[in-house]
Amino acid sequence: MNTKKITIKLLFIFSFIPLIFSCEDNRMNDITEDKVYLIKSGVQNAQLFNFGTYKYELIVNKSGIGRKEAKLKLTIANDLLESYNTAENSQYEILPANCFTFENKELNIAEKEASDKFCILFNTTAIKKLSSQKKSFALPIRIEAVNDIELLADNSNVLLIPVLSEPYIEFTEPGLSETPISLSLNDPESFNVPVSIQTNYKPQAKLKFKIEVDTQELTKYNDANNTNYLLLPDNSYQLFSNEHFLNVGQKSKDLNISIVRKNLLNKPDLYLFGEYILPLRIKEVSEHTIAQQGATILLHISCSAYELSRTTWEIIEWNSCICEETKYIDLNRTPEKLLDNDISTFWGSKWDVPKPMPYYFVIDMKASKNIVKIGLRKPDNIYRGNQKKGYFQISDDLNTWKKIGDWQITNNGARSHVFEVTPSHGRYLRFIITEAFSYANNNVGPTSGAQMDLSELYVWGVD
Repeated sequence: MNTKKITIKLLFIFSFIPLIFSCEDNRMNDITEDKVYLIKSGVQNAQLFNFGTYKYELIVNKSGIGRKEAKLKLTIANDLLESYNTAENSQYEILPANCFTFENKELNIAEKEASDKFCILFNTTAIKKLSSQKKSFALPIRIEAVNDIELLADNSNVLLIPVLSEPYIEFTEPGLSETPISLSLNDPESFNVPVSIQTNYKPQAKLKFKIEVDTQELTKYNDANNTNYLLLPDNSYQLFSNEHFLNVGQKSKDLNISIVRKNLLNKPDLYLFGEYILPLRIKEVSEHTIAQQGATILLHISCSAYELSRTTWEIIEWNSCICEETKYIDLNRTPEKLLDNDISTFWGSKWDVPKPMPYYFVIDMKASKNIVKIGLRKPDNIYRGNQKKGYFQISDDLNTWKKIGDWQITNNGARSHVFEVTPSHGRYLRFIITEAFSYANNNVGPTSGAQMDLSELYVWGVD
């Protein structure tokens, strides 16, 4: 029994031997032999930074099966430059020998390696001096194979035209910031704002710089643009000088600027409203230069009041209305129209027999508000309006009133008016009209009363 099993196994194994030896390994058939070529060939602008010595790399690739070492050398190809000048009708001359050296003129790329590089050391100081000659220079280079590696002829020549740039640092978005940073009481007491800085090169050593506040830059901007931006107060921001550096190879960075909201807006009585600018300048850098056009940034901080919602407000007291005269009740020109956000409706004073002035309205804002501006809107019809002068008061208890500002209108033609008041807080606002452009009896004046209309009363501040 055992002999029979062994015989069957042997027959099974030997039946596969012809198949094993008849299989040919064709895996390498479709893979090409190794070839080498320049990653960038032909005419190339060689971007050089004026470091004194600038290392420029010519990358050589090796593709294919990976079974052959590539031995290459680098030569200056005068014929390449001559051909280019003829074809392009140009007058490039070969870059003088004192302007460059080859760090390596020979290159060995091992069998399993895919790339390596030739390095050219450009003398940027010498190249910069060439600019006075008003000539054009180029460096024609050819790579040649020392061993029998295949070299792609179309990708073995390069004509380098040096383009020299000064290395610099700058703000990424210089000038006036495109979008203002708007402050409100809902913001944290202080918060960071990123300001980006960048170089046009990769620093070869740690790059340190200093940033300062440049008040003259703000003055210059206001004068040139007829603006009135305010300088952000010293206690409303913080610069972090320990962040003012770029590491080796780091081309950009976001710097943190801390905005201290609580020193501009803070309950109950600090409301320094305005359009502010923090003018920053890159003052110095540890090496190389500062871009003149990118040296400053004007950080716009908007600390503005907003129009308060009057939806729930009520006028709880007044002393003159056309609705007091029975025949005019249906006109519905009541004091509440001052708060309805509809300029087509309006309040009218007692009409046929005007009451003596002043006229007043007491508005319950339902909660204490912080007020900085008040606006008046007359009806669209040019003959309506007639308010000329008065003042505003504020109170928390309807007993003690504080005057927060006078108002005056110079002509009855204008329809909209906005008046700054002393920033104040309170629940109740009293609007008083003391003078008109015309009276029931102009010889008597305000005590004879006046006919007038008003569409809306607006308030700006913070809740």
